[in-house]
Amino acid sequence: MKRVIFVLGVVCLTGVAWGLNSSDANVDAVSRQLFDFRFKKKRPDLLTTSAGQPVHLEQTVNINKVLLNNPYILESIKHAVNERTPNREVFSKGTGAYGYFEVTNDVTKYTKAKVFDTVGKRTKVLTRFGVSQTEKGGTDVSPIAGKSISFKMYTEEGNLDFLGLNTPVYFYRDPVLFREFLHAFRMNPKTNIRDGTSTLDFVTFNPISIHTMLWQLSEYGLPRGFRYMSAFPCHTYELYNDHGESFFVKFKFISELGFDSFSLAEASVISSFDPDFYIRDLYNSIEDGNFPAWRVEMDVLNTSNLKKLKFDPFDVTRIWPNGTYTTVEIGRVVLNQNVKNQFAEVEQAAYNPTNLVPGILEPPDQLFRGRVIAYNDAQIHRLGVNRNKIRVNCPMYARTYNRDGIPPVLDNERDAVNYYRNSFNGPVPLLDVDRPKRQLVIEQSSSVHLEDSWRFYNEVLVTEAQKQRLVNAMVLVAIRVPASVQKELIKLLNAIDPKLAVRYVVTFENVNNNVKLPQVVEDVDRKNPNPFSKITL
Repeated sequence: MKRVIFVLGVVCLTGVAWGLNSSDANVDAVSRQLFDFRFKKKRPDLLTTSAGQPVHLEQTVNINKVLLNNPYILESIKHAVNERTPNREVFSKGTGAYGYFEVTNDVTKYTKAKVFDTVGKRTKVLTRFGVSQTEKGGTDVSPIAGKSISFKMYTEEGNLDFLGLNTPVYFYRDPVLFREFLHAFRMNPKTNIRDGTSTLDFVTFNPISIHTMLWQLSEYGLPRGFRYMSAFPCHTYELYNDHGESFFVKFKFISELGFDSFSLAEASVISSFDPDFYIRDLYNSIEDGNFPAWRVEMDVLNTSNLKKLKFDPFDVTRIWPNGTYTTVEIGRVVLNQNVKNQFAEVEQAAYNPTNLVPGILEPPDQLFRGRVIAYNDAQIHRLGVNRNKIRVNCPMYARTYNRDGIPPVLDNERDAVNYYRNSFNGPVPLLDVDRPKRQLVIEQSSSVHLEDSWRFYNEVLVTEAQKQRLVNAMVLVAIRVPASVQKELIKLLNAIDPKLAVRYVVTFENVNNNVKLPQVVEDVDRKNPNPFSKITL
């Protein structure tokens, strides 16, 4: 009887494998992953405990046995209830991939950073994509959630991190709003439901945020996938070359696929069918050899004399006016390898805005300084004080006087001297004679410039369909919000542009009276009108 069962089992497994092979065209790379592993592995390894002791077959079953005598079962239970680290506070849901950065243009005029010093030079990159204010089980195709792309370049001078959002502006400039912003956009602490009331209440009390909110609720906040999304590190960096000359720049990573977005209708359908669409699409494209790529550029201010400028170039809530900068090509990022293990290589990856290299100085604005505190504390909380000794965060070269702490500690600097200064050939700091000696101190205004929002509504959104889509998304956020907050929102929209306020009121009243949202051309007239075109059913 046992032999018959065994034969039937082999036949069934063979049938599954045959069925998979015969219908590969209908199975995407995500669904194939376990079969790909089996094909590559050929035969199983010997099962052991974490200490390397072989696990005997009888230890894998514990019925009618003494549990405390079974190290395999004990270890598996204890590990299972302790295997999660704290989530990222904002971008908890996401994914990542490896690739390379390649220099395509000589920019040594602007910076001495070695990562940019030779045309054709390639540097290994780990990129993480995230969706803000979305729990790990939530949908990534959300019209109200911000998206991010962070790039970690493993350079010969240390890790260089660029943390970019999918919009070129940010919600606020004063770090005092850091906690308030997060709390207003998170779940209500009593209902545990995302609350449009607190979101819009925050925005009406802090109208500086409306500019970024308009970007996020427009089609630019809902790209057709991570591959179609551009990324903008929001700060202004100071570069310096090997002659000690300085330049102020904004970096940007522009998708080589060009921008394309989902309509609100498409996003609604996809979210219910595949809440992991963005992650699936990125994984499948890399596995299928369709490597996503981003063009790396920088906008360079046309003057080195900041006092001559009629705007604040360090204000992250505003866009530099046309004509005040020159766009310079730097290179491109290409992603050509999926990670082998999400937890080890993506969840434990730590991106920090202070990870810069010689030739690039920290931005002087107050928001950046607030982020320095936030990111360092958050990463110590999530990963421990030795976060940069986790393999995925290890730079090509590091010598420190840091010792001990919660593992990993690697070799813990072995027998080297553990204090600075010393007489025993311990590591010494770099003398960078080209680094600017002066400390740049800026004074930023607390004023709100609603003309930026007017320009976005009237000049960035050029068609009526684009404007209506923005308002449709805004109404979806506000539909359950009490009248008192609605009135304040309408006042703010009216201050931006009375036509925007009227469009909002008309749309809201239609929805409130059970009339469908006004039809938007983008709902049917997209480059790719089929919302399932990248999903294998």
